[in-house]
Amino acid sequence: MCGIFAVSAAKDNILDDLFLGTFYLQHRGQQYCGLSTYAGDGIKIRTHRGLVRATFSDDLTGLEGRMGIGHAALKDRQPIKLDSKMGEFTICFEGNIINLAELIDELKKQGHSFYTDSDIEVIAKLIAQGDDFVSGIESMAGKIRGAYALIILSRGKIYAARDKFGFRPMIIGKKDGAIAVASESCSFVNLGYEIVRDVRPGEILEVEDGELKTVKVLPSDLVQYCTFEWVYTANVASTIDGMPVDIARRNLGACLARRYPVKADIVGAVPNSGIGHAIGYAQESKIPFDNVFIKYDYASRSYTQPTQAERDREAKIKLIPIPAKIEGRKVVICDDSIVRGTQMKNDLVVKLRKNKVKEIHAMIACPPLRAPCLYGVATRSKKELVAHEKTVEQLREYIGVDGLAYAELEDLSRSIGKPLEQLCTSCWTDAYKV
Repeated sequence: MCGIFAVSAAKDNILDDLFLGTFYLQHRGQQYCGLSTYAGDGIKIRTHRGLVRATFSDDLTGLEGRMGIGHAALKDRQPIKLDSKMGEFTICFEGNIINLAELIDELKKQGHSFYTDSDIEVIAKLIAQGDDFVSGIESMAGKIRGAYALIILSRGKIYAARDKFGFRPMIIGKKDGAIAVASESCSFVNLGYEIVRDVRPGEILEVEDGELKTVKVLPSDLVQYCTFEWVYTANVASTIDGMPVDIARRNLGACLARRYPVKADIVGAVPNSGIGHAIGYAQESKIPFDNVFIKYDYASRSYTQPTQAERDREAKIKLIPIPAKIEGRKVVICDDSIVRGTQMKNDLVVKLRKNKVKEIHAMIACPPLRAPCLYGVATRSKKELVAHEKTVEQLREYIGVDGLAYAELEDLSRSIGKPLEQLCTSCWTDAYKV
């Protein structure tokens, strides 16, 4: 879970679009950020620890150019810059490489040394072994196991690639004289870009002077879109692989209302990602939607914090209940998922009970999470997942709610509008197809 943004223009300076396009992906990673540009006099790169707007607002001078790439990161500084037989380049990506340790060992045996043990350094070294960037990306894709979406800035061209299974989202936008490629379309709206299409799984793009062409499509018999993008990760204003996130979330809420009707006074959400699910539940059930919690505007996402202590602290900080709306009432509370259970048990339910809520019915917009995601970085072991060894009834008692229900796999398929076999469901089924 990171955000990547690339832009190329025929004539104009792209720096403001690059800065804001990367900023609009901040929800995908809040620990580090970076920008890199090219203007004919070499590739420039600048990275920071912290948020895009806070760290770059007064540090853009000197980055002017007609093409550039940007990154909002969860765990490391990107882009990184390398020199190679193809010349200097910068690169950034999102995803996770499962066989990272094996690849590092192999590269060390070939004489390579490493500054870090990060995915991006391994990816960059593998690509640099190609005769050109396209053959390098193709060769890299044949050696790694996992998920990636990546962008490369060279002297005069940008390359963008999506893994052949389509795990990580990637979309193309355009406006007069400019082409952009981003993790999500929410980067385009306020900058005036129109959606062209999604990058196809396995597709490698070349962008030069605001013009785009496909240079390669890596074949695959299997597509595995990350279902969690629609459930939680993506911004509600985005469209992912043809399905608007907001509509998918409302569809999921409606599925929950049909499958698990309850008698309640109010439907509320765990903001922000739970809002769409709650609206869908309310519209289908005819129970009024209202604010049970508000998210404090200056808090961050709790799920994407790097440590459990930070996740617990952020969860406690970010949500403020509204006592006047909930005292003495039966409440349906909709959330995208229950991962570790700490936020629901130790924060949400405690706050609701202190405010004298009569009943709490938790409606969760995906099935119980029982296995780690191998294609991202948020969960690494089954021990982190509260549903791994507990039944739904045991979870209900553990969390302390009066009712607990989850969406089913077929609800995900129906709500997103894609066949279930095209959706990655490994975190719910503990079955990995790749």
